[in-house]
Amino acid sequence: MQPSKEAAIFRLILRKLLLLALIVPLLHALGFYYALRYEPIFYLPSQVPPGFNVDDLRPEFSPAYREYLQGVRQGDWGKTERTPLTTYMPRFVGRTLILLGVALVVTVVLGPLLAMLSISRTTGRISPFAMTLFTLGTALPGFFLGTLLIVGILLGSRWGWFGDGGLPIPVQGYGFDSHLVIPVLVLAVRPALYVAYVTAGLLEHEFQQDYVRVAKSKGLRWRHLLWRHALPNVAAPVLATLGRALQITIGGLLLVETLFDWRGLGWLLFTTVAGRADAPNYFNPPLLAMLLAMFGALLILTDLLAALWAYLADPRLRHAGA
Repeated sequence: MQPSKEAAIFRLILRKLLLLALIVPLLHALGFYYALRYEPIFYLPSQVPPGFNVDDLRPEFSPAYREYLQGVRQGDWGKTERTPLTTYMPRFVGRTLILLGVALVVTVVLGPLLAMLSISRTTGRISPFAMTLFTLGTALPGFFLGTLLIVGILLGSRWGWFGDGGLPIPVQGYGFDSHLVIPVLVLAVRPALYVAYVTAGLLEHEFQQDYVRVAKSKGLRWRHLLWRHALPNVAAPVLATLGRALQITIGGLLLVETLFDWRGLGWLLFTTVAGRADAPNYFNPPLLAMLLAMFGALLILTDLLAALWAYLADPRLRHAGA
């Protein structure tokens, strides 16, 4: 007997929540341990005894983490300088969510649009140029494209391509204005091209079907064939593909935020473990523990969203009780 749709969805959500309950505390403890264990020590005692080990200066993980968890139970999640993390973190969370949200909107709009433009109206097949573009785009890392854009804009400004020698658009920094353009572009280009690649392949397959040839022979216009016949038949797998594109977007977040100095969670994680040694957040155990736990939760919840999206969009999965 096949399980009901509601039971299958419930089991899917339960599995992801159990994974969340297991992975997030583990990542939290690992972040705290890593900060304690590998924080660089720049000042040694003036008298170094024989057989001295620099690790002897580090606090023990178990008592330190136990003391920290006791503080958490009382609402103290740690501090950066004198600011509680519960007050310090929301601004970084907001910046990251806005960047992700805008990049996802660009992906949802740009991916299917590029796919539709890539299909020849005469043959119903993907143009060779579009196929090359999609293949290279899905293989090209986003940070590489970002580096090329920064170098190109800086060289263009130096060589006077933009008139007064200024930058036409900011290449680093954060702000909900033109600072968003390049980070969003770099973050969205790979998932958008992935969506375009999959969608174009599905449309090409659909346009080779007999019913489309019959519709063409009746004189139906391209727009009618696309919107009334081809797109409704590929909508479910395209929606499932958008869930995978969201995961790709999350995967590029840390490098994009670091490259463009967009001060969100990815930038904060990078500067915590690879920033300046005199920075207040450098190897801060409570901060690193919280960041790893938040990224773990974000990835698992994104995976849950993508799985639910694919399940609800694809009737084959629903009928199979996946």
